[in-house]
Amino acid sequence: MRALCLLISLFLLLTGCQKGEVKQTPVAPGQVKTEAYFSPKGGCTEAIVRLIENSQDNIDIAIYSFTSRKIARALIDAHRRGVKVRVIIDYGHGKSRYCVGPLLEKEGIEVRYKRGSGGGLMHHKYAVYDGKTVSTGSFNWTGNAEKRNDENLVVIRNDPELARKYEENFEKLWKLAGLTN
Repeated sequence: MRALCLLISLFLLLTGCQKGEVKQTPVAPGQVKTEAYFSPKGGCTEAIVRLIENSQDNIDIAIYSFTSRKIARALIDAHRRGVKVRVIIDYGHGKSRYCVGPLLEKEGIEVRYKRGSGGGLMHHKYAVYDGKTVSTGSFNWTGNAEKRNDENLVVIRNDPELARKYEENFEKLWKLAGLTN
């Protein structure tokens, strides 16, 4: 058993994996690539910010709770460079004083708040970037989720079919949220 532990430790050392970090390996074009992040302090916010910074065309977000100013600033910067950004936030959380929804709206980003009627509580935590990358998991876009809570974020890259399914769900929610605003 001790030899197995030593072997695993050696493998992790050689591959560069650290606690709370997923080592990325190069993938061929067209190959799906996944990444996993865990909080507290596991890089979830940074992963989302990088996805936003690398987006070129559009970002659609369905999020239960959104108070992270760092992520909001990245979205505002993306919007200013011409990326189309749309955000759906749960109505109850969207009306809290810490929600960044009004800040995004002030900057010209389309934000809708979805009430529970017409499809249930808006409890999603996902985003679609440029129609080919999805981030999803339990991670709310909040300071508590990054610093205190046990949360997870999965990033799935280069999977247009999966992204299309999330986009279909987003469009359904976008219409429902438009009826409640």
